[in-house]
Amino acid sequence: MSPDHSLPAATPFHRMATLRPAWAGRLRPLLTLAAAFIAYVVLISVVLVLTILVLALAPGVNVAIGITSGDPTSPLDVALALAMGVMWLPAGIIGVRFGGWRPLGTAWSVTARPRRALLRSLGPWGVAMGAVVVAAAALAGAITRADGGSAGSAAGGADSAGSVPQLLLVALIVLVLGPLQAIGVELTLRGVVLQTLGTWLRSPLPAMIAASAVMLIGRELSLAVVLPALALGLASAVLAWKSGGLELSILLVTTVTVTSHLVSALGAGTGAGSGAAALNAAAAAPGTSSAALATAAAGPAALAGGLTATVTLLLLTAVMMGRISARERVGLLEPVARPAGEPAPAPVLH
Repeated sequence: MSPDHSLPAATPFHRMATLRPAWAGRLRPLLTLAAAFIAYVVLISVVLVLTILVLALAPGVNVAIGITSGDPTSPLDVALALAMGVMWLPAGIIGVRFGGWRPLGTAWSVTARPRRALLRSLGPWGVAMGAVVVAAAALAGAITRADGGSAGSAAGGADSAGSVPQLLLVALIVLVLGPLQAIGVELTLRGVVLQTLGTWLRSPLPAMIAASAVMLIGRELSLAVVLPALALGLASAVLAWKSGGLELSILLVTTVTVTSHLVSALGAGTGAGSGAAALNAAAAAPGTSSAALATAAAGPAALAGGLTATVTLLLLTAVMMGRISARERVGLLEPVARPAGEPAPAPVLH
């Protein structure tokens, strides 16, 4: 079979929807995006209704949860916020599979499947990157508090840590739902958004800016949260484009989500807890109850944590770009791409 000379020399991740003309039709990218976001709205509505119904049947439970307190030590608050965030996963699947009518793998990587070799070599770097960002935010908050700054209350106004059983339940919820939320957020807000704009534009820059800006959806616009939220969105978009897939960005966001939740819960009422809480609010999935709360951003300690996390994320993203370039033997500003001679993934059957 002769190669298709209409294809570019290589296909970067944000241009994967151009591999087949049917996937890059005039309305197809918009249908993909619309299907994902409409599905998300419907799914979180179901989650909220079911939560209210369950709590209404529970004896002695207050069901007035129009807005949760955002307490990082509250199993209810944490579970509801993360459950809403997890709905980005089925929403993204619906958008790619039924809105874009293409294989889900095309939104995963340039190979249309998870790349185990990349995970083995660079996966630990992605996890370490997230851990360092959370540690830096917590340390900045602790130092600011020690210098006499008011850390403010932790998210939701908690002035002391919860009981041991309560914290163990929170940890279990975070460890189960945190990774699922991260996968969903990256699939939809990085994979779908990057590839929607990439269908029309060859340059990755507008797509990466859009994939960062969507982090502001439904989010409280306080400086301590907005800056790290944009930085995390940009870091994830850059890693997805540079590495040619979502594997590293998922590891980064999973680590930030899980560890910032745990640190803000264990350190509630402390400077370290406030610093981590600002990053936790920044990493919260757009459209969730946690993203809409401003309490995590209160006080100098939270602001110090948010600003430190922003700078650390940007610096470590540059380091990761260098690591990816060295492993894949590509230029610093050159992405890992799908070779032009590689056959396009099979179309979805009607």
